[in-house]
Amino acid sequence: MSERCAALLRDQGTDYAAALSAPPVTNLRRLGGEMFAWTDGDPRRSSALPRGAVLRHLLGRYAGPGRSVLVAGPHADEVVVALADSGASVSWLLRSLLDAEDAARNHPQITVLSGAVSKLDPTEKYDLVVAADGVDRLNSAEGEQLSAAELIDRLAEAVRPEGVLVLVHDNRLGVHHTVRLEPGARERLDSEWYPAEDENDPQRPASPEQLAARLTTAGLSVDASYAAFPDPAALTVLIGDGLQGKVSSPLRPRLGTALSQALAAAFRDRPVLCDPRRLVKRALLAGAETTVAPAWLVIARGPGDAPAVDRHELLVGDARGTFAYEVSSTAGEVRTTVVEPLAEPIERSGLRRISEPTAPGADDGYVLEERLLHLAATNDLRGMRLELAQFDTWLRALALDGLLSGPAALAGVADVFVTERGPALLPTRWEPVEPVPVETAAVRAVWQLAVQLITSGQPHPWPIASNAVDLTAIMLGMVGQGVGAEQVREAVELHLRLETADLELSLSEQHDRRLQLLAVTPGTAAVDVPGFRELTEALWRQRYEASHLLAMMEWTEQMIKSRDLAVSKMDWEVQFYKKTWAGRFLWVARSGYRVIVRDSRKFVRGRRARRAEQTNAVR
Repeated sequence: MSERCAALLRDQGTDYAAALSAPPVTNLRRLGGEMFAWTDGDPRRSSALPRGAVLRHLLGRYAGPGRSVLVAGPHADEVVVALADSGASVSWLLRSLLDAEDAARNHPQITVLSGAVSKLDPTEKYDLVVAADGVDRLNSAEGEQLSAAELIDRLAEAVRPEGVLVLVHDNRLGVHHTVRLEPGARERLDSEWYPAEDENDPQRPASPEQLAARLTTAGLSVDASYAAFPDPAALTVLIGDGLQGKVSSPLRPRLGTALSQALAAAFRDRPVLCDPRRLVKRALLAGAETTVAPAWLVIARGPGDAPAVDRHELLVGDARGTFAYEVSSTAGEVRTTVVEPLAEPIERSGLRRISEPTAPGADDGYVLEERLLHLAATNDLRGMRLELAQFDTWLRALALDGLLSGPAALAGVADVFVTERGPALLPTRWEPVEPVPVETAAVRAVWQLAVQLITSGQPHPWPIASNAVDLTAIMLGMVGQGVGAEQVREAVELHLRLETADLELSLSEQHDRRLQLLAVTPGTAAVDVPGFRELTEALWRQRYEASHLLAMMEWTEQMIKSRDLAVSKMDWEVQFYKKTWAGRFLWVARSGYRVIVRDSRKFVRGRRARRAEQTNAVR
């Protein structure tokens, strides 16, 4: 074993001597072309491994007792173990010999194949072929280099006539590549060593239509296609072909909210060129979400009596965990169905994970956040007052003795869908274990909107508001509710509990996050996704505010100088009049002059009054 192998083992936490003395594994087959001093499991140099509840749900539909499964490429252990636990006979193909040996030792119930995909026995067919990692890590440096199209053909050949292929294909035009900002990625990431050949490959499918055509040419038929968000390795939102491009679908508002939350979680604290939520929002308005999707997930079946393929309009799930639900529309009624329940109850930071999400059944309405942002951009204060008053009334109607329980206690304006019958709650993730004061819940929702208005650089009627607390007080004042700094702090603490439960923040991260949220001012950048464009806008706003402050300082200085000059002149006159005989004489003369002028004016006014009386008497 080489020094490189030993270093890789040490990086993976494997003892070198123990690895040499370990008994040989019996569930490992070396096909040829395996890479020796290599690993695809190092997160510092390789892309993340595919996982997610929605992926596990889709794979679980086609795996089961008596079925043979081929997992092609590196995947998260939980995905492969779930397939094996279903009773299927699982074979796992890995090009790295180190990864294959480790997988064979940890999962004796799985047959591990080590080598290149081109070395697969063409006579071996499988009921289910899984390539959730795509085709980029199926080639080996120790053998023939197949193109992406040829790799897809090879996977299709491994599907038996009644079998199914589940393939996740990376979109080079996807939003994750468009907003990517990773200097040095070519030298740091193994996946970036050969980008020129890959990007200039005319045979690589570059759209869902081209991918379907390639699979059709290979003898398969695509039964279902999904636009996958927010990252190919962590699929949490799948948009079915029945919803793609349908801008008039009643599911579009729910889709926008789900994508916004998924993108915020995926790109949190990751430097990007611009906030991906802006780009995706514009794509949704244009019905082009498939074009900017990070990946496409296709389910293709071979000829013959293949199992029926389920079609979903919208699937939402956890990146890590087992929870997933479907949102569908039937005859104008929107339904939410749990397809993958929670494995066990989850409670963190005083919050409980919701296992039965609900959604309004109305097919017409709007998300309150989008409506408020539009009204703010158009300076429609009356409309904002009506919307905020309706939200406040709805929230207080759900309270009991001033306390709010259930998911509504953590609802922001992005979680509320307004229909003709009034506001309703969209699917949420957490609810408090103990009830929350309704004032705190209302302040948190409006404060969250204030932070978004300030940090996103979007136009609103109060650009000179000093901070998020002041802007929150202004908007709450529109509905007749006063708020102080202490109430805003309680609302921030509630929001911090939600982020701690959702992101599992440490104590130091909670402390830093608290200070960041309490210090939001007009020059503050985005507090969740650090986009370069948003940072530039924040810098411009800081310079704009600084220029106004400098202008005010200069004006104030000029006013002070002019008043000092006037005071000095008056002081010189006073001293002149008090200390010199000439000044005293002038003082007396001026005083006498003022007395004469005053008395003369009185005499003239009195004479005129007497003449007027005489004239009136004569008449």
